[in-house]
Formats: sequence, C-alpha cells, structure tokens
Amino acid sequence: MAVVAPNTRIGMRLPVVELDGHGTPVTSGHGPARDPRPARVVSEPGSDNDLETGPGLWVLAVDPEFWPLPAGAQLVEDGGAGRVWTVTSAAHRPSDFDPDIAYVRAEASLSVS
Repeated sequence: MAVVAPNTRIGMRLPVVELDGHGTPVTSGHGPARDPRPARVVSEPGSDNDLETGPGLWVLAVDPEFWPLPAGAQLVEDGGAGRVWTVTSAAHRPSDFDPDIAYVRAEASLSVS
C-alpha cells in the first residue's frame, strides 16, 4: 500500500503510557520513531479553507503501515524542515478500486519547539 504523490517522509513516535503509584495510566513522553515512510502534506492551516478541520490543524496523508494511529502520537518529518506534528485524529482510507492505494488521513497540530 502507498500514499499517492508523497512529498515528504515521516516517522511515527507512539506515546509511552505508564501506571502511576495509584494504577492510573499516564503518558510519559514518546517512544523512538519508527522508520520514515512516504507521506504527503495535504493542507496547512494557513493556506486551506477546510471548515471540517478548523483553524490550526494540518492534514497529512501517511503510510497505512502506521495504522492504527492514535491521538497523541507524533509524526516526525525526516529531513526537510524537521517538523513534528501531534495527531488529534486519524482515519484509515482504503481504496475501493485498488487495494495497493490506501493511506491514513491524519489531522494534527504542528508542535512548536
């Protein structure tokens, strides 16, 4: 499966969840990045008029190898500007016509360092 017309490569870092002293799950950072895969920046908040995503969210098409992609995961750009996005929601988008063309649509906020 592949992202159509990729314009970058992105790795994924999953949140690390541990139990505190009371047995409550807490997030304590992110694990190591998975190998970068082809991806595409579909829209940026400064240049899109997509009322579905609202202001401030980027839309990315990432390789379906990253599915399931949980909220809170980080998408890390390999090379380029080295941007890091935090996923707010994701949906698997298989193709009805060709099973080799599929992607994960991720809505994410750009992390500011």
